[in-house]
Amino acid sequence: MPPKKDDGSALKQLKKNLKENTLGTLYLLHGEEAYLRDFYLGEIKKRILTPGLEEFNLHTIQGKDASPRIISEAVDCLPMMSERTMVLVTDYDLFKAPADHRDALAALFAELPEYVCLVFVYDLIEYKPDARTKLAQALKAHGLTVPFPHQDQGDLVDWICRRFRALGKEIDTRLACDLIFLCGDLMTNLIGEIEKVGAYARQKHITMGDIQAVATPQLDAVVFQMTDAIAAGNFDKAAAVLGEYMSGFQERN
Repeated sequence: MPPKKDDGSALKQLKKNLKENTLGTLYLLHGEEAYLRDFYLGEIKKRILTPGLEEFNLHTIQGKDASPRIISEAVDCLPMMSERTMVLVTDYDLFKAPADHRDALAALFAELPEYVCLVFVYDLIEYKPDARTKLAQALKAHGLTVPFPHQDQGDLVDWICRRFRALGKEIDTRLACDLIFLCGDLMTNLIGEIEKVGAYARQKHITMGDIQAVATPQLDAVVFQMTDAIAAGNFDKAAAVLGEYMSGFQERN
């Protein structure tokens, strides 16, 4: 059965929790859009951790070191001069853990103290839940799982326009779409391209020349441009597109 398309309800709930300062005790963040995922992780940290006391109240556990015992010990650490603590577990594949570990975690999730905010983040590994397990039921009952998938093009275009405005520049919708086509639809990559183009452009309004001068195209866009040029019989242009891509690749590596 194919996975359900994300309806955005979990992210809306997280935004509500952040706005009203009503963060719960358990969150799981995953998805390809690392820029958004890291942004909201940062917002959770701001709400939970008292400035200047992060070293005492943030307990970070890498997946390779994680176990129910280690996570439970971190959860049991009382806040120091603060109302809450945060336990951040990165790249721990919950559903590949041994059955007894999964059961122990399910029990832990049901009894998390109010002072803690336990956050699981999937960065280098893919989140693959098993809805049939007690662990999945415990996550659903006691926590919030927030996916960060690729953004829709309309939302990306609006975001690109806002990012350029923050740099004192303007870009029209068509060029924003061209930037997405050329550089891909991941905000993590696009933010760097926007900054490069914004720094390069001398005038307020971004042009295609500005984008072509400094943006790094993704391979799919290069292949499309070459195929288009070959179909038009313009072999010199196809060779030039490939040459520009290879030159950029060598510079980056």
